Formats: sequence, structure tokens, C-alpha cells
Amino acid sequence: MAFWDVVVVGGGIVGLATCYHLSRMGAKTLLLTAKGLGDGASGANAGRAQVNEGNLDALNIRMVKEGIKRFDQLEDELGSRFEHRRLGYICIIRKEKDWQDWVHRSVVLSENGIPTQMMDVKTLKELEPELNTDGLLGAAYSLEGSMNPFQYCWAYARAARRFGAEIRMFTPVTSMESKGQRIISVHSEQERFEADKIAVMCGAWTRPVLRLAEVNLPVNHTHAEAFITEPLPSVMHTVLGLADFYEIIHERAQAVAIGVGPLANGTLLVTEAVTQTRELHDKTTAWGLSGVARDLLALYPSLSNARVMRGWGRPTPFTPDGNPVVGWVSPYENLFVGAGFIQTMTVTPVMSEWMAGMILEKEISEDFSLYAPDRFLRESQGLLQ
Repeated sequence: MAFWDVVVVGGGIVGLATCYHLSRMGAKTLLLTAKGLGDGASGANAGRAQVNEGNLDALNIRMVKEGIKRFDQLEDELGSRFEHRRLGYICIIRKEKDWQDWVHRSVVLSENGIPTQMMDVKTLKELEPELNTDGLLGAAYSLEGSMNPFQYCWAYARAARRFGAEIRMFTPVTSMESKGQRIISVHSEQERFEADKIAVMCGAWTRPVLRLAEVNLPVNHTHAEAFITEPLPSVMHTVLGLADFYEIIHERAQAVAIGVGPLANGTLLVTEAVTQTRELHDKTTAWGLSGVARDLLALYPSLSNARVMRGWGRPTPFTPDGNPVVGWVSPYENLFVGAGFIQTMTVTPVMSEWMAGMILEKEISEDFSLYAPDRFLRESQGLLQ
């Protein structure tokens, strides 16, 4: 039986990118994922490398800036194309309090090297002529990245394999074996995998996987639904989202918070209907997809004849304080977690390299105490719900 330096649990973009860096640093690395690569939120999202919607702490701003910069060479580094391009993003604003919040946010972001411009309705209409601006106060504009999320995941997977990583799909982890303060092996239904270190990076599935080690970490989730249209003539030129997105989705049991953007092939990816649920599943609902379509047509009436090609639903993770969990998990000395990122596609190129270094006990100059899992475990350790 093989012995691994690191077993990574999770086949989304965070797990795959960390697997790549671990392997590149010389670690014998195995990645286990319950389904296919990018099968969760990593492959089902809008492919946005967001720049202006995350927290304003210095570490997050640095990760966003460094992540965006790395995209200029990342396709060449990984040896695969994932349709990366730069695209404008408009965060539309409907409430005065949100306008004031974004005025402040735009100043902080711009002063820290992430240019963000406030737009009145007239300027917004010039940028997006077919947008219905009734009821809007304006928008905040920035330049972000766009990519194909499936190709992004597979680019990291191929590069990891070139450095010797083994990736096993359709191999869910069903149990963990511990001895003292160490996890000594993880098990699937048919195999046992021994490793020096275990890294759990499986998004919305992080909480149930950690429970296999009797750890209760509040990586929660909502269920999000989205759809994609047929290829269309150019209707919109930027990606669009809502300033009150998080307020909408966290205050209601079921809600629609519209977001839409053009993909490289001419289709529109339209998000999202959100349900508060404990269930982890990939279902869609009639109310969800029809609600997203209704809100899309309210903003872009000219899309009334556009055909929907397919829809999907996936769980999306978050933590109670909005910050990710990154670091070693008590009471174990070799169990690492990385989950709950807000601007996941953007920060992955830099954060995954830092996490690989942490796992291999290399010196990391950044202070990750803000993201430490123990901030939650001090209160909830052993209280499995």
C-alpha cells in the first residue's frame, strides 16, 4: 500500500490548485473527490475572477490583486487554456444606503490598487444601452476576469498530474482513522489511504467530511440555481450583479439575486436563485429558474425570446463571519482545511500556493490568524449538530 505525503480531499478549484502546488513543491500527493472534477460550485459558477465584492481587510485585498496579476501568465504556466479574458463588472445599486457603502468601498479599493468607479444612471445607460435602469441609482464599475470554470479546474488537474500527483475521481471519503492527535488514514468504501497530512478542501462538503474526524466546523451552505442561454447577438457588454446580493440571499428562505454576464462563446450565464437548506444536492426548482428568468427580463426586456439551454443547482459554502477557514484543525496536528472563500476563482492562484507551503511547513510570511479554524472550534469543538 502506498504512503502519501499529502492526501487532498476535494476536486474543486481550491483542492486541485493546492494539489498542483504541493506536487510542484515535491510532495507525493493524492487527490480524492467524490464525483468528477469541478462537480460542485467550482464548475457551476459564473467563472468570474471578482475584484471588488469581497472583504476589505489587507490580506484579502492583497490576494485579489496578486491573483488578478497571476492570470496574465497562468494559462502558460499550467499549459492549458481556460478562456481567460478581462471584462467589466457593474454592481447595480438600488438603495441609498448601498450607494453610500459603495462610495466608501470604491475609495478604499481604488486607493489599494483595485480601481472602482461610481457611475450615475446616465453613464450606466451609455455603457449598457439595453439595460432597463428604472429604479436604479447607478452602479459601481471595475475590471475583473472571466474564464470557463470547467477548463480552469482541468488546467490545474493536468498540471498537477504532470508533476506526479494522482487524482482519483468518484472516490468519496467515507471514514478517517486517527491515532492520538493525528489522522493516520482516510478510507473510501474499498480502499485505505495512509498519509502524513490530510487537507480537506471540498467546499460545501467540508463540514460533513470533517465530521468523520469528529470535528464540527461551521462551513455552511446555501443552494444556488442558475441557467445558460443559447448563443446570442451582443446584448450586454459587461457582467452585472447586485449591490445588495448578500442581504437578499441571507435574509430569506428562498430568494432571487440576479447576476448575468456574457461568456466567450456568446451565451449568457444567468444566476441565481438561492435556498436556505441543510441538504446537499444538485436539483433545480420551477420557482428558482423561472424567478431568475423573471428578474433577468426586468433588466433586459429584449431577451424575452432567448432560449435557455440548460439549468443546474449546486451548494455554495460560506462561514458565519464571511471569512474563509484556512489552517490546521484542532485537536489534530496534521489535519488542514481550506474552504469558504468569497472570491474563490480570483484568489485561488495565490492562496493555493500559500496553503501548499503551510501544509509542507514552509515559512509563510503572511499572517492567517484571521482565517484560523480555531476561531470557531473554540466554541463548538465536540458539539456535533
